[in-house]
Amino acid sequence: MAEEDRELEEILENLARRIAQQRVSQSAEAVEAREPVTYITSYGLFREIICRNPLVVAIFTSPTCPACSVYKPIFYRYAAETSKKLGRRIVFAEVDVYYAPEAAYEAGVMATPTTVIFKKCRPVDGFTGIADEETLHQIVLQHIAKG
Repeated sequence: MAEEDRELEEILENLARRIAQQRVSQSAEAVEAREPVTYITSYGLFREIICRNPLVVAIFTSPTCPACSVYKPIFYRYAAETSKKLGRRIVFAEVDVYYAPEAAYEAGVMATPTTVIFKKCRPVDGFTGIADEETLHQIVLQHIAKG
C-alpha cells in the first residue's frame, strides 16, 4: 500500500509540475489580461505582482491540499466578480507554495490555504482556512475603503 501511495504522490507532483511550467512561461501581464487570478509559481513573479500593484489578494495553496480544492473555486469566483467591478484597482493571485516556498515564508504562511492581502508590497491582513464569498468580500472591502 505504501508503494502505491508513493506512486500516486509522484504522479500528482509531476502533473502539478507540468501545469506550473506551462503557466510560469507566461508573463505576469499576459496572465493578468486573461484570467481573474494570476497563478504564481516563482518567488520573482510573486515579488513582481505584490510590488507592482497597490492591492493584491493572494491565496497560498499546495497541490495536495484538500481544503485548497474546496476554497479555490470560491476564491476564483469572487475574484472574477470583483475584477469586473473594480478592474485594475485590485489584483488576485494564487501562490503555489510547492513552487514558491520563499513567498510563503516571506508572507508568514504556516498552512494552506492561507489568504493574505498585500498593500504596497507588504502583507496587511489575512487568514488561514476557508471563507465564503461574503466573508472574503468583507475582509477585502476594508482594505479597498482604506485606499
